[in-house]
Amino acid sequence: MSIQLKPMTNSSENININILEQQMSDNEDICCSCGIIRSFPEALRHDFRVADVGIIVCRSGSFSFTCEGAEYVVNKDETLFLSHGVRFSVTAQSDDCSVVIIFYRADSIRDILGSTVVGMKFVEYINPRSCWVMHTGHENELTKYSELLAVHKCGENVFAANERQLLLLSLTYRVCSIFRELSSDGNNESNRKLETYMQLMQLIDEHYMHERGVRFYADRLCLSPKYLTQLVKSVSGSTVQQLVFKAITKKAIYLITSTDKSIKEISDLLNFPNASAFGTFFKKQVGVSPVNYRHKKTN
Repeated sequence: MSIQLKPMTNSSENININILEQQMSDNEDICCSCGIIRSFPEALRHDFRVADVGIIVCRSGSFSFTCEGAEYVVNKDETLFLSHGVRFSVTAQSDDCSVVIIFYRADSIRDILGSTVVGMKFVEYINPRSCWVMHTGHENELTKYSELLAVHKCGENVFAANERQLLLLSLTYRVCSIFRELSSDGNNESNRKLETYMQLMQLIDEHYMHERGVRFYADRLCLSPKYLTQLVKSVSGSTVQQLVFKAITKKAIYLITSTDKSIKEISDLLNFPNASAFGTFFKKQVGVSPVNYRHKKTN
């Protein structure tokens, strides 16, 4: 393994690494490489403190680092997870090294977690050790998250910022799933609840535009509606229907702010009986009518 830290050569990568450097300098809630880069930002070479969660995927070559005084090596198709508060420094990288970098604070998505239960479980999985180096089998998915989280594209519209939060929430569930798979006590009750909750979120994502009743989701999970409601409430602080309504509302916001579809067309697309029913629903969820929301966000 070479001990030289090589310079960047690709202009788009230079842009991404400069953005990442600026995010770290500004101590932003989310710092992301926006895809694969071939060099580390200077901040990661000098005793960098991880605020909450650090994820570095090695896509080619290898790199070495120190964490809390110990030395480690990360090879191709391995992922480094860094825990809350640890001190970390990249010490070397191979000539063919390329990586994906995501650092973020859990508080940046606390408002859409519904409660701290999932977030605390997430921290609980990672924090017993200062860092983990492993092949997860999810390296491609983690790389895709870094591309989708491209923060310099978030100023385009209101929905982009909301979508970025949802992507970060989805990433959190993905990492929970990775550590749950590796957990020695993967069959305990809390893990089963988290697994069911994540399965529900996936089902809602697939069916929310057509299915809004608790029974549909309970039947798909082979659970009673009452038990599913209690489980979801204990994990997220929300009811199943509230989660479905959140998904519908976010889709509605996207359609209202990012398309020229009429309110009637949006109502039909979201399977409301008429535009009036959609307007009543939207105002209850957001506080203003769809027409006023579009006017406010586009002017």
